[in-house]
Amino acid sequence: GLYVAAFGIFIGLAAFFRVRGAAGAVKGGGMSLIGLVLSVASLILGSAKMAHAYSTEVPDGYMRINFQKEIAEKQFYYVGGKRKLDPEVSKLVGKKLYLKGFMWATQATDGLPRFILLKDNGECCFGGKPKSHDFITVTLSSFPDGQRPQLSYRSSGMSEIVLTDEQKEQLGAEFSNQLTTKAYIGMVAVAGVLKADVKAGEGKSGDDYEFAPVYSMDAELVEDAWTRF
Repeated sequence: GLYVAAFGIFIGLAAFFRVRGAAGAVKGGGMSLIGLVLSVASLILGSAKMAHAYSTEVPDGYMRINFQKEIAEKQFYYVGGKRKLDPEVSKLVGKKLYLKGFMWATQATDGLPRFILLKDNGECCFGGKPKSHDFITVTLSSFPDGQRPQLSYRSSGMSEIVLTDEQKEQLGAEFSNQLTTKAYIGMVAVAGVLKADVKAGEGKSGDDYEFAPVYSMDAELVEDAWTRF
């Protein structure tokens, strides 16, 4: 929208001076001026709205992280054939983070207690198999009856279900009440605690090791991203 507004300013200025320079041969100066004013207003107000959203989107107690730059691009290093986390990523493990990404190829549209979050929309929309450092397995929090996390109420796309004993075991849930989320096509924001299992896939074949689920997150919030960065 800001790009359109900036383009509108350029067109409005060009049109206004073109009409003005025509010495009355053509009309439309008033319309071009109105378009120019509306474009300027849209650029200013849109920028202010985006800046406000960016400054207020991170929940209290959470740290903003760029998934692609601060986790995925760090990748791993290996010592004696053993996978190790980049020291900068290690500092994030166990912390409450707020980051953004894309849901990967989910068949359901609602009631998801778990999903795969990708660094970008390359794999989720255009096929491919994400490597271990490019995705996070997000499992939504379980909670005692009547104690749903307040943060989850921020997103209208989140709800709750009661797990069966089998579902509870599959999810590794501590409690029977479980948060769920609807599926999103665009960029989503997730707030939760990052975990890492550097031994994931050890002893398996090359691909199983290379694409093993190293990163996971226990999340209390999944929502449509307020901003795209």
